[in-house]
Amino acid sequence: MSAPPDPVARPLRADAARNHAAILAAARAALEAGGPDVALEEVARRAGVAPSTLYRRFAGRDELVAAVLEDYVAESVEPLLARAAVVDDPWAALTGVLEGLVDGVTRHRGLLAAAKATGAFTPELAARTLAPLGELLRRGQAAGVVRADLVPEDLPVVVHMAVVTAEHDARRWRRYLHLLLDGMAARPA
Repeated sequence: MSAPPDPVARPLRADAARNHAAILAAARAALEAGGPDVALEEVARRAGVAPSTLYRRFAGRDELVAAVLEDYVAESVEPLLARAAVVDDPWAALTGVLEGLVDGVTRHRGLLAAAKATGAFTPELAARTLAPLGELLRRGQAAGVVRADLVPEDLPVVVHMAVVTAEHDARRWRRYLHLLLDGMAARPA
């Protein structure tokens, strides 16, 4: 597999940038609708480009899914974390992020299944999420509103547990997440 094009090396021409954005949007939609096995020709068709254009930008499925996941994290997850970082109430900041993450995961299952299947979850990408989550957790612990024994690595597991409940009843994940959050809250001795 070849490395993705270096976006810092040279800006894309306007038409190439439009094609790139169209391919990413079409791939996200196709992955959501068809899951991780969607044909790349279907992605090209949805994007309104020739398959050769898609393959010029992305060497294959793994590279395309990694780019779509990167785009999703930059567009949805990082802004959620940035907004939470400026919320004064540490409990509201942490719970708001966890609710946003669970909501995002439940709405983008196809993309995330494809990302898992292709190995698109890299340590670097995980660190971009885990580091801000850890900071929110530390803020909550310092304020005495979050259990002191929690570690940043617990938070993705909490998200996963809430998402699993959504598989059985998509309308009730908020209830189960709040039960999990209740267990995360600091209690007086």
